Amino acid sequence: MSASSVKILILVAALGAFAAMIAGPWAIADKPGVMEAVVRLDGEWVDRPAPDFELLDVDSGQAASLSSYRGKVVFLNFWASYCVPCRKEMPSMEELVRQYRNRGLVMVAVSLDVEQQDIGKFMDEFLPNQQSQMTVLWDPNSQSSAAMGTELIPETYIIDRDGQIVARFVSDYDWTRPEVKQLIEALL
Repeated sequence: MSASSVKILILVAALGAFAAMIAGPWAIADKPGVMEAVVRLDGEWVDRPAPDFELLDVDSGQAASLSSYRGKVVFLNFWASYCVPCRKEMPSMEELVRQYRNRGLVMVAVSLDVEQQDIGKFMDEFLPNQQSQMTVLWDPNSQSSAAMGTELIPETYIIDRDGQIVARFVSDYDWTRPEVKQLIEALL
């Protein structure tokens, strides 16, 4: 085999490897509506594995890990009771989880409040005499938000059934918008 043939083979192999590397992470984008919904919601396309963490479930008092939700679509939200934009988006989050929880959506709301009683007080004000359908976890040291790369609150991550972070949304949103439903339904 000549030197030029070897160079061509190496070039073809390198291009093939590069193409596979680029195409692989975008497999989820092939699902109709996912990428379009993320863009229309002014979200950030992420496509990386979600780091695992374990936190206290406020309702059960038991430890809960993010990896325990594998096989479901996870709506992961970081918030705090003192955060006005967090309070603003909570009603639309509750409406979204009530609509899709029986179809495979889990909503995990991680409170970054320093005092656990602040969470209970807020939830009682938010849903008087009702139980939220969200799983509320407590992270007073913000370790889980640091592992995720959270910069501001509220901040939301949408994680697919395989544990890949699909998108990130910073600031408050109306989670009842049609684009949100398009995104969730495409992943379910």
